[in-house]
This record gives sequence, structure tokens and C-alpha cells, in this order.
Amino acid sequence: MSTIATSDVHAALNRAADQLLSAAGADGIVSRKDIRAKLLSLEGTERALVDMLYRYIDRRDNARSARVTKTDINTALKFIQTDLVDRFDLDNNGLSEDEVARMSELGKLAVTLARSLKAATAPTGGALAQKLGELSKGLFFDGYYGTEGGVSIQPFHAAAKLSQLTPDGLRSTLKLTNQPEHEIARFESADPCLQALINVHYDMPEHEQAEELVRFMKAHLRELHAVILGRDNPELGAEHPLYIVGTDSAGNLVGLKTGVIWT
Repeated sequence: MSTIATSDVHAALNRAADQLLSAAGADGIVSRKDIRAKLLSLEGTERALVDMLYRYIDRRDNARSARVTKTDINTALKFIQTDLVDRFDLDNNGLSEDEVARMSELGKLAVTLARSLKAATAPTGGALAQKLGELSKGLFFDGYYGTEGGVSIQPFHAAAKLSQLTPDGLRSTLKLTNQPEHEIARFESADPCLQALINVHYDMPEHEQAEELVRFMKAHLRELHAVILGRDNPELGAEHPLYIVGTDSAGNLVGLKTGVIWT
């Protein structure tokens, strides 16, 4: 699954906090009766997060008749965003799956809501590929997988409903045949390949552009893989297709198409 920006998780927590504030009575205080009524109007992950957030704030004051005020909510929100979210982003580059796994249940629930909210508005399919085309314009692939020449990069997408990216799912989506040129010679995590894409543009004006492209792909695509078609065989020609692809929030196959040159 893709990384999620801490700012997106903050937005989900802010949304939950706003729900708490909207539940307050005329006195500006959210009582336990108020929150029970508010939860009836909410559903799914948002309902669960609002409920957990209220309970978290309520427990911070153990007085028997404690009630939650706007000040309580704002104070707790600042602490949660700093200590339960931001400090887990170890590389300051978005929350990875490993980083999310170490978070508290409240933090994990906020991540889940953030992903749901982002998926509802994120570009998919052709629109996402168009953005990748803009970000990859002028870039090339070289210096990895033993390729012996730079190859231009093009955006790619294929309509699908993939819940998981597997060789069989890829084969079906790309309509690959049993011909040697369609043999999947490589199917592996795209992380080293994407880092190589950044590295090959080092000391070039396009270096920051390559970094932005990779960040965007990791933010919007799940299960990013590098896939090379056709084994290293002179009879198949020197250039072999390289797909750097993942699945978008709708299950489409989206990413980049370039190539490797083996002579």
C-alpha cells in the first residue's frame, strides 16, 4: 500500500475534532449524551474515529462528571498530531506501512480515515496517468537492470479491478500471450528501480522533477512493482518493455512504461 502524508492524517483528525465540536451544546461543552447523539449521524471509519477521539480526550480527565470542552479538544489534538502521528514518520517522507504498524490504535484509525478521504478525491485511471505524464516529461530510464542505453518514459494505464497486483493479474490486464516476448522476466518491488530513476538524473536540472515523480507515484499507487517482459535473448531484440506500475484506488493498473536495452 502507498505511503500517506502526515498532513492527510492531520486533516482526518481535524475532521473528527470538528465533529466533536459540532456536537457541543449551547454551553460549548460536549457531554457524553451529546456524543452519543452525534455518533448516530456518522458511519464507518469516521464514526469509529470520532468515538475513539472523544474517549481519548474524556480519559485525560478522570473526574466523575468530566465533560469535553473546545480547549480540551484543541489541546488533545495538538498532542495527538505531534506525538501519535508525526513522530512515527521517521524519514519525514510520509507514513509507510511499517511506520503505521507501530502507531497506536487511534493513530491507525486516523490513517484509515485519511486514506478513505483521499481515495474519494484522488485522480484515477487516465487522469492519474495524465499527471504522471506531466511529471515524467523529459525524463529517461538508464543505469539499472544492466540496461545499456537511456530509454524515454511514457505514462501508462489499463482499466482493471485489481485488489492485488500479482503476475497473473498483470498478465490478464496486459493481455499477455504465451509468446517469449511476453514472458515476465522480472516482477519485483519497484523501490530500487524508482531510486535508480532518481539517481540517473543526479546533477541534472531534472533531478528534483524525478524526485517529485517518485513521491507522487508512492502517494497515489499501491503495490508498486517493476516488470520486465522478455528474457535476455538476442532473438527477442535488444529492447525490452519495463513497466513501473501499481494499482490506483479503483484497482486500475497505472504507472510508467519505459524499457531496458540488453545487447
